[in-house]
Amino acid sequence: MTNKKMPFIAVAILFIFLFVCVFFYHDIGFESSSDIGFEGLTLILLTYIFLTTFNVFKKHPFLFSGSCLLLFNKSYDLLTEFPQVEFYADHFEVIDTLLDDGSLFIAFLLIAIGITKMMQILAKQTMKDELTNLYNRRKLSEIKLAEFDLIYFDLNDLKKVNDLKGHQVGDLMIIRFSQALRNACLEQEMAFRVGGDEFIVTTHKGRSSAFIKHVHEQLCNEQISFAYGIKTSTKDDLENALICSDKRMYDMKEEQKKRAPKKVL
Repeated sequence: MTNKKMPFIAVAILFIFLFVCVFFYHDIGFESSSDIGFEGLTLILLTYIFLTTFNVFKKHPFLFSGSCLLLFNKSYDLLTEFPQVEFYADHFEVIDTLLDDGSLFIAFLLIAIGITKMMQILAKQTMKDELTNLYNRRKLSEIKLAEFDLIYFDLNDLKKVNDLKGHQVGDLMIIRFSQALRNACLEQEMAFRVGGDEFIVTTHKGRSSAFIKHVHEQLCNEQISFAYGIKTSTKDDLENALICSDKRMYDMKEEQKKRAPKKVL
């Protein structure tokens, strides 16, 4: 299934089979070449779509099952064009109805459920940062705590690391810091990456100091430092909290620069 040529090979084989059926429709016993032609083309199109999207569909059980059932339904429709199969279908109407209309209904139901679930997964993914798997800025409107400490973090010297050691090392620094934030979070606390080197964490009210201490302890033997600003807030006052904590974080950053030992030229 992973072979890129597989869909084209399958379609070519089906086209040859369909051509033979249409060309010799009278000898085979078909009532109409147009009916067998349209039924066959529909099956070929669905087969091509299924094979080209197989790796996507197999990750979503409902969508995969519905697609398989839809292929079965269209295959059954094509088979009932054969006089011998049509004869038995006419004599077992209940079974024929279940195989035809029943399988089509269930197929569409499964596909509808599968698409809904897939869209829900995609919606959640748009709220996650690709590099760190932390929440991104879009998720800020869904903070779980009604009242919280908002901590605005900024990694120190990330640009310098990127320039001197490369962006791959800088990315590893970001990922490691993100892990420290995630490990320090308790239930209902949330960590966000809102910029290249900027992060936000919402903790239970009054727990910001303990949170920062935990992060420091995790990074104590690593060359990762940061500045931060804290503001206690609620969901309704989120924008003001972001502005205030951001300002406090930059104030700390300036203080860190003043305290940093100056290099002798």
